[in-house]
Amino acid sequence: MPVHRRAATVFALLATLQTVIGVVFTAAFDRAFGAPLFWTATGGFALAWYFQRKATVQQ
Repeated sequence: MPVHRRAATVFALLATLQTVIGVVFTAAFDRAFGAPLFWTATGGFALAWYFQRKATVQQ
């Protein structure tokens, strides 16, 4: 189903963006600034994995 594949792509791209911003904040300031972005990126990658699996199972 294309909807689940699109959702997986969006979550993966958002998680990648959060990871890049987290690396920049960690390098520029401190770990305390980047750590929440790494946790939300982990959740984003988990949601992307879930929707990708859901898309492949329903085909």
